[in-house]
Amino acid sequence: MIQGSFSRILTRYGQDMTVYTQAAPEGVCVRAFFQPMREKGTEQSVPSPLGRISQDRFLYLGPPEPCLDEVSLVKVGSQVLQVQGTHLIYTGAQPVYRWAVLTPSTREVVE
Repeated sequence: MIQGSFSRILTRYGQDMTVYTQAAPEGVCVRAFFQPMREKGTEQSVPSPLGRISQDRFLYLGPPEPCLDEVSLVKVGSQVLQVQGTHLIYTGAQPVYRWAVLTPSTREVVE
């Protein structure tokens, strides 16, 4: 019941994105929520000897499948992001959605 409700919310309000995993290297199109994570007192970039380094982090809330891991990539528009951490969220024994933290990736996807 709750999983169906969350799926309808994603369908209506989520963004289109493509998820690249080891099981699906060609990519899987999903609808998910995606937004920057802002932490009070933390800058989004930090100085380094070569200039400022981006510390951007993004929150991903999406369907339970596909299964994300630390080698998965998510493409949103032209931006490619790498999964830093992910958890499957359950209600009882039923998986409802996947929560993940994404960061900009230097890796490229082959389409």
